[in-house]
Amino acid sequence: NKLQKRLRRLVGEAIQDFENALKINPNHLLSLDNLGNAYRLQKRWTDTRQVLDRALSIAPNDPEANYSMGMVYAQTDETTKAYDYLQRALQARPDYPEALNNLGVLYLVTQRPDEAVTTFQRCIRVAPAFDQAYLNLARVYVLKGERDQARDLLNQLLQEHPDQAQARRMLEQLQ
Repeated sequence: NKLQKRLRRLVGEAIQDFENALKINPNHLLSLDNLGNAYRLQKRWTDTRQVLDRALSIAPNDPEANYSMGMVYAQTDETTKAYDYLQRALQARPDYPEALNNLGVLYLVTQRPDEAVTTFQRCIRVAPAFDQAYLNLARVYVLKGERDQARDLLNQLLQEHPDQAQARRMLEQLQ
């Protein structure tokens, strides 16, 4: 479809721009992080790992590079490595909502629902405006048969984000 073609073209252009920036300054951390993410969007796993390894050799505690590397391993079903990198991202930035949320998802995928709940709750505490943690935690509550808790959580999210369509749909399904 048109949107996907446009997105592919824009990602390709971004890759060229980041590669050009790295010709000027090969150790520019933001360009390395962004190039790694652009490669990750294209599922170019080897290129992604190489670029992020370079970023991490320059700044081993960079939360963005650790998060991105964690996501590469999560997307390629290497959950132990994904967990390690997401933990590193959180050591560098404890209030990193995307890392917390995706760590919670990783716990779910690896059949650790109690740790998922704790992680999603922590994400909501440190980043109450980040809606994905609410939605994921509500899903866990539904899976555990705790529908009242799921409803309460979705209502809490709708107080923060009244226009959150996904929360409204989930709430309707729970009625």
